[in-house]
Formats: sequence, structure tokens, C-alpha cells
Amino acid sequence: MKAEAGGSAGSGLWVGDALGWLGAGRTVGSRGVRVLVIGGGGREHAIVRGLAADSAVSELHAAPGNPGIASLAQVHGVSASDPVDVVRVAKHVGADLVVIGPEVPLVAGAADALRAAGIAAFGPGAAAARIEGSKAFAKDVMAAGSIPTAQARVASTPAEAEDALKAFGAPYVVKDDALAAGKGVVVTDDYSVALAHAASCARVVIEEFLDGPEVSLFAISDGSRAVPLLAAQDFKRAQDGDRGPNTGGMGAYVPLPWAPSGLAEEVLATVIQPAIGELARRGTPYRGLLYAGLALTSRGVKVVEFNARFGDPETQVVLDRLATPLAGLLHASAVGDLGAAAALSWHPGAAVTVVIAAEGYPQGPQKGDAITLKALPKGTPGYVLHAGTAKNGADLVTAGGRVLNAVGTGPDLPSARAAAYAVAESVEFRGAWYRTDIARRAAAGS
Repeated sequence: MKAEAGGSAGSGLWVGDALGWLGAGRTVGSRGVRVLVIGGGGREHAIVRGLAADSAVSELHAAPGNPGIASLAQVHGVSASDPVDVVRVAKHVGADLVVIGPEVPLVAGAADALRAAGIAAFGPGAAAARIEGSKAFAKDVMAAGSIPTAQARVASTPAEAEDALKAFGAPYVVKDDALAAGKGVVVTDDYSVALAHAASCARVVIEEFLDGPEVSLFAISDGSRAVPLLAAQDFKRAQDGDRGPNTGGMGAYVPLPWAPSGLAEEVLATVIQPAIGELARRGTPYRGLLYAGLALTSRGVKVVEFNARFGDPETQVVLDRLATPLAGLLHASAVGDLGAAAALSWHPGAAVTVVIAAEGYPQGPQKGDAITLKALPKGTPGYVLHAGTAKNGADLVTAGGRVLNAVGTGPDLPSARAAAYAVAESVEFRGAWYRTDIARRAAAGS
């Protein structure tokens, strides 16, 4: 079995006799490929948008989706955290491929249930998804694979937390060992705040602080091989200047002109492949997207965290630049045969996304406010992705903390950034807010 790679959006990927060619103008039998995307946020809207541009996809479904996704795919109700219900929807639509966006269904075993039902699933099984579901498990995998990361201790009692905080000193880094929607990490110089966060969690990982800028690198794995995507940078803090509480992410951009050359290759060799190899050794092969959050420290590249799915909002900019047809790439991972598909094709230029949030986010976002999307200035190279939206009759309303993603593109970061903020300015709802410094320093060349 072989694969074509490095072509334009019109080229395809050979992903096995069961599906034949997945690429422009090529179909499965006489109907093409049916794809179901699980999830309903901005990440899933970006994935659906990428799949909608792939001519090999004949039917596109999403569950539960959102109003923006509904303009591109048929949407269905689902209890995403229930693997049985995910399989039910997949069978109902006759899906050839199910792409699982959020972490909760992955940790719950949705990919396992789909594979047991004979349906190709993009996403790791529950055992492998523990690399996100448990920070302690991820540290164990990193230790076994000799993957560079921060020194850490696991604490389950106040006494253990106190000992670890005193051992590492400030700035204190305290991570909830369970899933926390991207908001389970506290980094603070205040000992009492760090101790209080530890006390609010059943178990925490406390680790040394890593200096240097942070980078997100995605890699698609088929269980033994991996293909790196573009490195991106996101902005976790709520306020300009990286102040305020952690959020699920307030914006992101690609490319990273300041990143060292060969970063992707280095991370693939020292982080991604060792992690995939260690999981395979444990009998839990990793098929899906492995997200490596990295710190480029004065002592080299170190892993901050692993996630078991596409990151949000980095996906919004990374997939915007991907020229290789998305369906074939994800299916090759799902069926365990990336083959020679490592040389992906990318659109030139840059992309920036700005998250438009609801009043009160991240603590207690307000919901139900009417949204107005004004017409963009003519020629603006940008668009809106829906994240936390819903319909109230004919009205579009807020339904989550991160409501919309304003995506801008351009030949370089300054132009892409200007486009993203032009899109952001076209959005109106009560209490809407966003950071004004996404990609500012990189666009200025610093």
C-alpha cells in the first residue's frame, strides 16, 4: 500500500483498498466518502470547513455541530460523552470515517466503540487518550520514553502539595490531574493561590516552571508513524500582555518566523515518536492527533503538556494553511496507514485567529445574547468560525464562553493580523470582548 504526498489540494492519498483513492474527483465506489465530525466548537467548525473543501467527501455530518457548522454539514443530536450514542449516530448516517474533535468522548472510549463497530475513527482509544486525561499518566509516558519535560511531583494530599510547592519554588505550576477544558493549570507567584488550586483538585501534578516561549506542534499518527503539522502559538491568558486567568485559548497564529529552524523535525524525533512508541509498547497504539505543548527553554525544547486531539484555537489557523486534502489524511491515520504521506502541502502566507468571548468568560460566561455579524469590508481576506453559538428561533445567540473565532489570512503576519481584527470588529453582541495583542509581537518582528 502506498501514499502520495506533497501535492496540492487536488492530489490524493491512497488509504487502502477499502476506500480507494481519497482525493479530488475520486470516490468510494460511486458515492464518495461520508464523514461524521463529533463536536460543536470552533475547532470542529475549522475541521468541517477543511473537509467541506475536499472533493472526495460526498456527505458531511456533524454531531451536535453548531449554527456555523450547519451551513456546511448535516447536524444531528448526540450525547458526545456516550460512546454508544456516538456509534448510533455514525451508523445512522452511514459514516465511512468519524473524526472526534473534543477530548471528553476520546477519554470516554468513543474511538474504541467505533472501531469495535467496524467504523474508521480518527482519534486515540481511551487507554491512549489518558495522555491528556491524566497529567500523571502523561508524565509516566514521558519518563519511560526519555522525553524532555519539567521535573514534577504528583500530590493527592495537602501535605504532599505543600512539600512539592516548597521543593520547586516560585513561579508555582499546579495542574489538575483530570480533564479541565484547558483551564486546570495555575501558574502563579502566590503560594496561597497555588495551594488553594491544589486543594480544589482530587489530585494534581506540581512541576518546575519552564522558561521561554511556548509553541504548539500537532502530529498526526497512525499508531507507529507520525506526520508533523505547522507549529503554532496560542495565547492562554485572558488579558493583553498575558495577564489574567488561564482560558481555553484567546487566539493563535502561524507561521512562527522566530522559531528555530528544524523545530518540527527535532520535536518529531525527541517528543512525538518516543511518545507514540511508548504507547505502542504498552499495547495502546495511538491513532489520531497528538498535540505537544512545548516550551523553548534555555535548556532546550521541553514538553509542557500533551493533548489527545486538535488544539483549539490553533486548529483554526493550522488547517487554514493546509493544502493537502484533509479527509484522506485523517482516514490514513484512522486505518493505521500513513505510508509515505509525511510531505504535506501548505498554502503560503500566514493566518491569525482572534477569539471573541462572552461577558464573564472564563469564570461565568453570559449566554443568550443576540449576535450581529456585519458585512466585512470588501476584499477582507477573513471569515468567522462559530464556537459557542446557538439559534433562538431565527436569531443567532451566544451559547458559550468562547463565542466566535475571527480568522484572517494574508501573505504575511501583519496583513493576516489586520484581516483577523477587521473580522473581529464586524461582530457585535452585548459584552463581547477579545484580546488586542494576538500575534502583535511576531507581526512586528520581535
